[in-house]
Amino acid sequence: MLIQELCATDGITFCDESDPDFDFKSLLSDVMQKSSVGHWKSATRKLKKLNKQYSTSDRPVPREAYLAVLEACAANRNNGARATEPARKILEDMAESDYEIPTDLANSCVMNSLGEGPGGTHDQCGGIDAALAMVAAVESSPNGSSSLTDATYGRLVSTLANDGAVEEAILVLRFMVVEKLFTPPLGTFADVAKAAAKSDDHAEDVLQVLTYAKAAGYELDNIAAVEAGRDLLASGVIAAEKMDNLALGLRLLTAAAKAEGCAPDSGDDLVASSSAAAQRASTLIHKRAIQQACKDNGWKLAVKLLELMPKRGLTPATSVWRSVVSTCCKNEKSRKATAILMDWVSIVSRTSVRLLRIIHVCLPSTFSLSFIADYTCKRRQGRQASCECL
Repeated sequence: MLIQELCATDGITFCDESDPDFDFKSLLSDVMQKSSVGHWKSATRKLKKLNKQYSTSDRPVPREAYLAVLEACAANRNNGARATEPARKILEDMAESDYEIPTDLANSCVMNSLGEGPGGTHDQCGGIDAALAMVAAVESSPNGSSSLTDATYGRLVSTLANDGAVEEAILVLRFMVVEKLFTPPLGTFADVAKAAAKSDDHAEDVLQVLTYAKAAGYELDNIAAVEAGRDLLASGVIAAEKMDNLALGLRLLTAAAKAEGCAPDSGDDLVASSSAAAQRASTLIHKRAIQQACKDNGWKLAVKLLELMPKRGLTPATSVWRSVVSTCCKNEKSRKATAILMDWVSIVSRTSVRLLRIIHVCLPSTFSLSFIADYTCKRRQGRQASCECL
């Protein structure tokens, strides 16, 4: 009876004065502490636990916690791209929670997730897929549509192009120029054009890149003054040759020739000799254009194109010389035919046998061999040659 009286609870009130948010606050404190010392792996795990086990709609994870862990992940270039996936997840969670993402952190995460390896990876970490997911998360966040800079988009475009994803690169490039009204550097356009010019299936895409470059404010007549501009024009020439668009190829070389700031060389010479593929394409374009002009009996155009080839560092084939000389003779342009023949002889002459072979093959019956010999002698002696048709 005494025990019951002692244990009686009448008049006694029990209350729990412990903090119901103690576990949440304790884990949150650990997250902030680990982030402050740069332990991004531990901070990421604790943030994930905090979000899954203790976060509610009335008690969400604060923005400061996300930012602290994100800064730890973004340090040292996403910690050598190893922290790319955790950073991507944090950006997606912040966008889902309608938290604003700082511009510098957003650009840093996207830029440093891209490398030079396959798929844009760096030591098999990060890559294009992670970068695209980050871009989507940032753009869906409050004020995210203006967070990413043209440098970030440009890096993404170049990485896509280098990885062979030409169509995706062109889509992002179009988004930059048309939607964002950015003016990407010429190197970005050149990277996409190079990738497209390598494939026959994407040769026409080079024309789109050139169109976007003009829409961004660049003039084709001026861009040959810089290396990136010459690379862009060279890709256009290569694509024009693959599409058999001779007019486009010649137009691009003419535009390069108009560029100032290429001295002592000329812009078209630098474009044509920028790579083996560009030189081959330029040679074929001139050859086909000359053959077409000769076929149409357009001796003036054929002569002009032939004279441009050496100026652009291109070597005309024997068939090209022969076609132009024959066309001039058919049109009774003996002086022009003789001058072209002598230019050819001065370029390719090695032995007297070679000279006689050229004359024998290309000289029409209306010319006199003694005249050619006399003309050649005067030319070599540096005297004024008097060209007279016999």
